[in-house]
Amino acid sequence: MIEDEKDSNAVELEINSAHVRYAAKRWGNGNGPKILALHGWLDNAASFDHLAPLIPEADLVALDFPGHGYSAHRPRGIRYHYLDYVSDVINVADALNWDRFIVLGHSLGAGIASITSGALPDRIERLILIEGLGAMSREPGEAPKFLAKSITQMRNLTKKAPPVYQHMDDMIAARASVGDMKQSSVEVLVNRGTVQLEDGVAWRSDPRLRVTSPSYLTDEQVLAYLGAIQAPVLLILAENGIFTDKSYLKRRCDKIRKLKQVTLPGSHHLHLDDPVPISKSIRHFLDL
Repeated sequence: MIEDEKDSNAVELEINSAHVRYAAKRWGNGNGPKILALHGWLDNAASFDHLAPLIPEADLVALDFPGHGYSAHRPRGIRYHYLDYVSDVINVADALNWDRFIVLGHSLGAGIASITSGALPDRIERLILIEGLGAMSREPGEAPKFLAKSITQMRNLTKKAPPVYQHMDDMIAARASVGDMKQSSVEVLVNRGTVQLEDGVAWRSDPRLRVTSPSYLTDEQVLAYLGAIQAPVLLILAENGIFTDKSYLKRRCDKIRKLKQVTLPGSHHLHLDDPVPISKSIRHFLDL
């Protein structure tokens, strides 16, 4: 594990496992509660730049998932399947010598955190979920359609080059157009998520991240994972967030034994846009 201090608030980490090179950001002096933070789809570790400094007691490591941020991409020809991220979480925890730890996840990261906690409950001390609970599920009868779509998309990837932008402002505008976020929130994600080329600026993220999954969990499988969670769970939702189907949310929440639910003002990226209320909820949940 290689550490490289970039500023006074965070240290850049490089974590090498047998198959993947991970990148991460670390806040704290290493002596507080161990928190592994997991970002959302097509975001990166900078997703926690505004929140992490508000929990100074914690040893907080924000991971770039493979294919995101500064982490390596999956090997050629390999898809990004949801359940493979669970292995990434454990690989990083093992490299940090964390036997038990807290997981903080946003969106995709919250889903992965909850699946990890259900599959490996002995490793997870507490669970903090922001705008995410369990994996996206599909009906069993839809399986052939999604496999066919995934194969077609993978084959077509080689036929088109990723877009190159002339200016960083163009990328910030592109990212802002697909999400309800403050300008400062968009900028931190784009700054970590782009790379300068000779002819412009491009996204660092792996184009394969946009390929449809070849298979999905069913709702029954997701509920089984949630029912297996033993750790206390804090679920933070945004008033204008993604959970519009209340029956869907209740069905999932009812499976969790030790659940505290909080709803705060904001939209899906509220932890970046307005981190203070979230930090207060987290600190209370962790008795800090």
